[in-house]
Amino acid sequence: MNGIKTETFIPNKESRLKIRHELKIPLDGYVIGHVARITPWKGQDLLLKAFINYSRQNTNAYLLLIGAPLFDNNHYSNSIIKIIESHSLMHRVIMPGYRNDLQAMYSAMDLFLYPPIEKDTSPLALLSAISSGLPVGVSNIDCLTEIVDKCNDIDIFNPKKLDEMSALMKKYENDEIRKKIGLLNREAGKNNFDISIHGQKFQRIIEQNRKGI
Repeated sequence: MNGIKTETFIPNKESRLKIRHELKIPLDGYVIGHVARITPWKGQDLLLKAFINYSRQNTNAYLLLIGAPLFDNNHYSNSIIKIIESHSLMHRVIMPGYRNDLQAMYSAMDLFLYPPIEKDTSPLALLSAISSGLPVGVSNIDCLTEIVDKCNDIDIFNPKKLDEMSALMKKYENDEIRKKIGLLNREAGKNNFDISIHGQKFQRIIEQNRKGI
């Protein structure tokens, strides 16, 4: 699996306030976030539809879709924008495009949902969200099993069952639950995905190979 510098993603209150101010999100708003290239197999359209259903019961909820259609045309991205416009949710579904200040973007979120529908092995965006101390929900596709097995407090959902995603949005309205699960996820991220852990594993392999020569 990929390794990351988990200390890079320590949540920061100043960053949270700055991003919410920039994106015109209320400080008390409930922000559901996602980071990925805007492409069909990442499932942003399904996440959006689940949010539309959920948004009717929580008018203080916001969806933050970060990413750009790199290597793709704009057809899928434009289709998402049309759905947003057709439901008059332009002020509550925010698409800031590609960002390189991901620590700040994660800090602005309250929940991270990752709904790919096809193979997506060890995605950095997901590992970063876990290490940022966010509650996290992921698709039940096989290739994410390795991550889920190392993070016992990640929620799993069927991306094609919108009510399962909506239920997670409802679940994490509770600030105490968010903080509790977020801390557990951050600890799991540090223990399993930090680049130093990978360095130690490589060192052990090198040493074992030397002994075998």
